[in-house]
Amino acid sequence: MNKITLNGVWAFSFAKDKDLSNDLPEINFSTALAVPGCFDTVQPFFGERGTGFYKTSVRIGGNVRLCIDGAGVEAKIFWDKKYIGDMPYAYMPEKFYFDAGDDGEHELIVAVSNRFNKKFFPYFDFYAYGGIFGNVTIEKLPQYFLDNIKVTTLDYTTGRISVELDALKFIRKKCAVTFEIDNKKVFDGTFSGKKQSYELNVPNFKLWSPDSPALHKLRVIFDRYEEEVTFGIRTLEIRGTDLFLNGGKLRLMGYNRHDSHPQFGAAMPESLIAADLAMIKQQGCNFIRGSHYPQRKALLDLCDRNGILFWEETLGWDVRDEELFTGEFRRSQIDQAKKLANIHYNHPCIIIWGFMNETLSEDKRARKIIKSVYDAYKSVDSTRWVTFASNRYERDICMDIVDIVAMNPYPGWYDMKWEELSGIHNIEPRLQRLADAIPEDKPFMVSEIGASAIYGHRDPHRVRWSEEYQAELAAEVCRVVFGNPRICGLAFWHFCDAKSYLNGGRVMGVNDKGMLDQYRRPKLAWNVITETLKKLDFKGK
Repeated sequence: MNKITLNGVWAFSFAKDKDLSNDLPEINFSTALAVPGCFDTVQPFFGERGTGFYKTSVRIGGNVRLCIDGAGVEAKIFWDKKYIGDMPYAYMPEKFYFDAGDDGEHELIVAVSNRFNKKFFPYFDFYAYGGIFGNVTIEKLPQYFLDNIKVTTLDYTTGRISVELDALKFIRKKCAVTFEIDNKKVFDGTFSGKKQSYELNVPNFKLWSPDSPALHKLRVIFDRYEEEVTFGIRTLEIRGTDLFLNGGKLRLMGYNRHDSHPQFGAAMPESLIAADLAMIKQQGCNFIRGSHYPQRKALLDLCDRNGILFWEETLGWDVRDEELFTGEFRRSQIDQAKKLANIHYNHPCIIIWGFMNETLSEDKRARKIIKSVYDAYKSVDSTRWVTFASNRYERDICMDIVDIVAMNPYPGWYDMKWEELSGIHNIEPRLQRLADAIPEDKPFMVSEIGASAIYGHRDPHRVRWSEEYQAELAAEVCRVVFGNPRICGLAFWHFCDAKSYLNGGRVMGVNDKGMLDQYRRPKLAWNVITETLKKLDFKGK
């Protein structure tokens, strides 16, 4: 079907005293803002907490599907002033199905709150932006249509795949279905019911990998409806403590990355996202962890095309016991995991599903929650690895649950004695002790590690917060990690400096452990890592 893209200039109003409600209040739309965009990156809304109302007009009618690729912190959708649905999770893409009424002009309002809630807490160490982060599209639907198409590699050596069609609502008549792959018809058949799977061979198939990110296009012609998805043929395996992609040994090297920019907040233009990924790829890295929330389709599409492996995770950062052990939090994590795995299932770049960064995994009560979220992911997708990043280290009692044990140690930064000028000597013994503590049958990766550096702060004594210290630490981390076969991956914290909070203990309100500053200007560490990877001749194996 033809999608209408609604990106552009929308009418806007901000109300500091209005909470989100299913009943739309009277609104005076006195200004205009761009969508995608964050309203709290511009004056007079900078730093304010409240509700922003975005309004646009749409010419359409009948049954429609509205897609919004992320908003924050939460949102409610209204069509002709009638409540349509919620976006309860920051950054999470959402789809809405409804009757738009007669063909003609209609009004769409997205009410977005950037107030903290029971899913996004004030102590999270990244800024809670308010706005519509990604693309907004709408399309008219026929009587019969598909909600979801999932493509799974069955055999990477033969190009055998399965295609699962989900029709959202039960279809009682038999509908004709045709599959085309790369513009070649490969199957004619029928569909009836709610969900059905088919097995196909991809003609002239090519494997997807970081070195050769080949993509195939599947077109499903269903009754009078067509839908296209791209997919890659690739298989993930764990053998002992090693990772394998398409039968070849795999080591991960890259960064944690926030979707954050001083001017654009969490609604970065796709051109800037592409520039970020180009820098990472050119440096010689093959991996990004999307910390600490769902990522936009534009970023994942670029990773698919550029061959960058990805860790995609739900929102949940260092959640404390008073919130962690509530039924509401557990239910929201399970819901997020299932939703995220379904929405982003076809991206070959995603190799890891993650959740609950730095949770209380030394507490017996946490095991049930961690296992529940792990099982939720696996119920949707058994082909990818599932884990969480831990900072409980040797005290962690949940390492047996996950596929890969991922740890966030910071030797050389948080473990220094008061009289020490440098803690870099701590890196090798600390990582070795951690490696020794991991179960013998589990792969082990360093999911965060690093040191702060203030851009432009240079010091001949190479002290902490200087670019020199961060660079020296990064070089030592690379040496130790890639010299230890027990460690299967490394993700530095982090790609670039990102906004946190002025009152949260961060210098200038910025998490400054980035290898680049907020405007993507390289610190010394970026160049050191680039040269180190060249010397190591890192090939991801």
